Amino acid sequence: MKPEVYLKSLVDYEKQPTYDYDLDEFIRFLERLDSPHCKLRNVIHIGGTKGKGACAELLASCLTRCGYKVGLYTSPHLAVLNERIKVNNTLITNSELSYYIGRIKKLKRKKRDSGGARTFFETITAIAFLHFVRNSTDFTILEVGLGGRLDATNSIDPLITIITRIGYDHTALLGHTLSLIAQEKAGIIKKHGNLYTIQQRPRVQKILEKYCRLRSCSLHMAGQEHEIKVIKQTIKGSTLSVTGRLGKLKIFLPLPGVHQIENLSIVLAVLNELRNMNFNVTASGVKNGIRQTKLRGRFELISKNPPVIFDCAHNQDSFKALYFNIKELKIRNFSLVFGSSAGKDLSYALKNIFPEAKEVVLVKARNPRAILPVEINMRARKYQKNMIIAPSVAQALDYLKNKSKKDTIIITGSFYLWQKNW
Repeated sequence: MKPEVYLKSLVDYEKQPTYDYDLDEFIRFLERLDSPHCKLRNVIHIGGTKGKGACAELLASCLTRCGYKVGLYTSPHLAVLNERIKVNNTLITNSELSYYIGRIKKLKRKKRDSGGARTFFETITAIAFLHFVRNSTDFTILEVGLGGRLDATNSIDPLITIITRIGYDHTALLGHTLSLIAQEKAGIIKKHGNLYTIQQRPRVQKILEKYCRLRSCSLHMAGQEHEIKVIKQTIKGSTLSVTGRLGKLKIFLPLPGVHQIENLSIVLAVLNELRNMNFNVTASGVKNGIRQTKLRGRFELISKNPPVIFDCAHNQDSFKALYFNIKELKIRNFSLVFGSSAGKDLSYALKNIFPEAKEVVLVKARNPRAILPVEINMRARKYQKNMIIAPSVAQALDYLKNKSKKDTIIITGSFYLWQKNW
């Protein structure tokens, strides 16, 4: 059986409107696997709502360029499941996945039950831990999957914890208020730990400060450590002047959008802390690492003639960032391909992005939780009159490209609109 077939046979809460993780049970399962979560070295744990993936990729790239072997675990994936687990940017192979699955299945047969790896995410997390231990990584960078408090990645003891900007997402699972969501996200703050974050919304900031006090965790505000000035912005990224604890640097950040500068400020603060801990963090390693960072699916130019941009925006904050990019980069005469999952707050996109588009083509995302295009159509009519429904992203692109060879096309609303072969 192919590894992806087995993993897809497990309960997958990324594609179901429920949430039933049991972290204690998962830890007991890891103990039966010889506790790989306790053997991970120099763990950096990243939670939050927006910017987790960017921080993870930037840190991994910088630490790799500084000479370290870095294990990186992120989610979800865009094209292939193997993207989630990398060592020095090399994806885990199918044969390696099969090896770890064999260990896990053997353990399950012995105990006649699923232990703690009942779900897709718990199982792939256990595989990531095993893979990083087997490869003796110097650093392990883990992105929280959902929430934080009960997330499978919260089984570890981190060297540094990061919480990026917290906003509204997965409200049906994490709570309908920012306070409830923040409490779930703050669940990754550890006793006597080191938390790096940015200035949050007031309600969120109070909760993070409270959890840090209760757990005697050091709280570091990343924005205070470096001054970052934008020299030039293009659709390919930003040229920046950075002055601060790491010195004075001119950096090219290949992640377009002002919101990525906020993520960079967190990364620079963490790298400076690692240097203070006597890790070999060099200015050249940081500059080269940032310049060579690859982050697929975030305001990514996937073709030029006509320009086609894919952005995985799927919540209020990410839609705001997308809208700001459209304005800042003066993208005019664009058409929109849009699809989303049920339960997402689409109000900002409908009120601000839809009216700016020449035309909107609605599609169904490749996800069992996808909202039907006809439902979006009913809600969006008062903001955009020029809308049609297409059977797929590919057909939507063909339709729009045939209408104009010059106008920009923006695809957004869900990770699950990504196509394997653009």
